[in-house]
Amino acid sequence: MDTERTAVRERFGAPGIVWWLLGLAVFGVLAWVGLSYIGWLVFGLFTYYVARPIARRIETRVGSPTLSAGLTLAFIIVPIVLFIAAFLSIAVGQALQLLGGQPAQQLLARLPIQTQTLPTDPVQVAVVVLQDPAVSTALGQFGVAVGAAGATLFNVFLALIFAFFLLTSDEALAGWFRTNVFGADSLAAGYLRRVDAGLTSIYFGYTLTIFVVIVLAAVIYTVFNAVAPGDLTIPQAVLLAVITGIFTLIPLLGRSIIYAFIVALLAVQALAVDTALLWVPVAFFALMVLVFDNVIRTYVRPYLSGKAYHMALVMFAYLLGPALFGWYGIFLGPLVMVVTVEFITDILPRLSGVAPEAPDGADADDLAEPTVEETDTADRGGETPSD
Repeated sequence: MDTERTAVRERFGAPGIVWWLLGLAVFGVLAWVGLSYIGWLVFGLFTYYVARPIARRIETRVGSPTLSAGLTLAFIIVPIVLFIAAFLSIAVGQALQLLGGQPAQQLLARLPIQTQTLPTDPVQVAVVVLQDPAVSTALGQFGVAVGAAGATLFNVFLALIFAFFLLTSDEALAGWFRTNVFGADSLAAGYLRRVDAGLTSIYFGYTLTIFVVIVLAAVIYTVFNAVAPGDLTIPQAVLLAVITGIFTLIPLLGRSIIYAFIVALLAVQALAVDTALLWVPVAFFALMVLVFDNVIRTYVRPYLSGKAYHMALVMFAYLLGPALFGWYGIFLGPLVMVVTVEFITDILPRLSGVAPEAPDGADADDLAEPTVEETDTADRGGETPSD
């Protein structure tokens, strides 16, 4: 009996196959949970990278990482999320209104599938809902709708808690893994530092740049509609502002495509009202190209963007992400891109026996070792010529 007890103690008292099997089981459970909540986990990760530079600055004032994380999430991140959600809701409403127009209805009528007329007035919407038995039945399931809303709020809460945990414990977690798992000077630690710097650039830099472009464009389009002479208006201003922000990802032409489209709409309106008003679309185009774009390039993007990736890669990450993964692809796509690019540029050459080359003659190993604080402020001004 003592011999059996000794054998059991030796088996569980030292690293071995039993512990490896237990570790695989634990990893499998964590992977299952992670895949079940993958969308909200990447949203929480995005929230963390957006909030981290802000929380670090607040921490220098309040002196507590927990308090700075709570203040950042409560008074900055959550209002921004609510504002973006309301903003996108208006854009979706304008898109539905645009689809409800006569030209769109004529186009939809020629499609091989049956489509229902999209009303543009809230009263018409209510009438359609009350008259459609299918919609009435769906709305009758009030408990299902409340449950879905509650589940969404719960998931958002989990994502914010996840971001809060990372904000308060990221340095301790990184230090523990460097010391006890990877090693401070290991290849894995350097790779993860590069991924961290890349995600800071993508999430805090490119994503916020897109949101800032959307908001500023919406303000300009709305003010233009209020002051433009001859009743010239930019239709669906918020929707076009969202499209303007998205087109920031397209190299070379980018936002100029949307400017040209708006100028064409304004020119048609000016020709219908008074040809003397043709100066208005010309002035609008000059304002957007010479003033607005220069403000974005000179002030907004250099301040927000960190280490720059090729704009083509960023474009495909943001556009293919939602197409492949769904709504959370806008966060998961850039993550996959950063992990892949850093592996190809840093790890793959080492696997083939070639040291990776660093730009401008710098030491590649030095570039692979930024600290957590450096990733928040390093390499500001990584402007790409494609924008």
